[in-house]
Amino acid sequence: MRSGAVEVGNDQIRANAERAVTREVGRGALALSFDESTATSAEVLVEGQSFYPRILQDVASAMSSVHINQFGFRPGVVGDEFADALLAKAAEGVPVRLVVDTQGSDPEGGTSSFYERLSAGGIQICVVRATKLRASTGPLGRGGASRWNVHGLGHIDHRKVVIVDGRTGWVGGAGIEDHFQDGRFHDVFVRVTGPVVAQLQLVFLTSFRWLGGLVPSEELDALFPSLDAGDVPVRVLHNAPGRFRPITQAIARTFESARETLDVVNPYVTDRGMIRRVEDAARRGVRVRLFVPANANNWACAAAQRFHHADLLDAGVRILEYPAMLHAKAFVRDGEELLVGTCNLEAWSLKRFFEIDLQLRSPAVVAQFDERFSRPAEAVSTPGRALEGAKERARGAFFAAISPLL
Repeated sequence: MRSGAVEVGNDQIRANAERAVTREVGRGALALSFDESTATSAEVLVEGQSFYPRILQDVASAMSSVHINQFGFRPGVVGDEFADALLAKAAEGVPVRLVVDTQGSDPEGGTSSFYERLSAGGIQICVVRATKLRASTGPLGRGGASRWNVHGLGHIDHRKVVIVDGRTGWVGGAGIEDHFQDGRFHDVFVRVTGPVVAQLQLVFLTSFRWLGGLVPSEELDALFPSLDAGDVPVRVLHNAPGRFRPITQAIARTFESARETLDVVNPYVTDRGMIRRVEDAARRGVRVRLFVPANANNWACAAAQRFHHADLLDAGVRILEYPAMLHAKAFVRDGEELLVGTCNLEAWSLKRFFEIDLQLRSPAVVAQFDERFSRPAEAVSTPGRALEGAKERARGAFFAAISPLL
């Protein structure tokens, strides 16, 4: 067992799922550690205009289940289209289950009427309430009992996952919100098919049961279909509350093991340890590109990040500032490996939040990411600069000092 993790071999996924649906699931069961699996296909899609229609097509084709774990699912042009699609599936008798975060989606506050409509249409919705000392259990609107939530405080659910029929999975950085569709936020999703989807399914199922949702045992055959192995090596990495943080460890190893090239794509780069690893990679001769937003939506994080620009530039890192709000989270090593998903390079993501990433070892997928994301982003980005002037440097130093709290 790795630092309290539940190690799940690929031949043990179904057995773990059976235990999850028949027994109470505690917080410790969320720390899932997977072996490498395979995908029969892996596709990189950039911008909401590319990935939302494809996700909706997959939802429309669902025959047995639609499972969505989403930090930000709100009404709007995009949210309403997804709501209609999910309600249509539920009306057909296809089980539709959601896990959403109260901070990102506000299902019991400003968006309550939106969620009441989903719940009334037969969709089971469970909510992560990381800011509440006591939290209800069970699906939204079902009047579940409250319980103490001390161990859940601060552990916001930042994951963005869609799973259809246990055969198709989506992992990326975008919420189901208009600003990912209209160009204000720049993001990416990866669509995978094949055996690795079972890992995503187990993560969802375990989380759903931990929150009090119900899944009948008779659905397991459809949720975990037998699928032929693919030729794309991939595994799911899942940060959950506790000591086991596999995404954080994988990012550190990616930076430390890079030999020739390293691309870092992230909107919030403030963790000193990770920044030092990026610097070290550049100083040992690795060609490093750091993609960040020119005008981040979190100005405090942006100030903390820019405090480190001088050292990064001095080490030889190319800093590329994307003109829109670059929100994608990806790390590419040596043209061989892509780590992509929801994890930011700041303390909350690395140490506290629920996060989920795919780790793909495939030069073909890396080349696809470079063609569709990195090269176009580089073409429109401007060089990053170091802070100038005493006032600007002092402001950056202050926010860098408190960056673990931002």
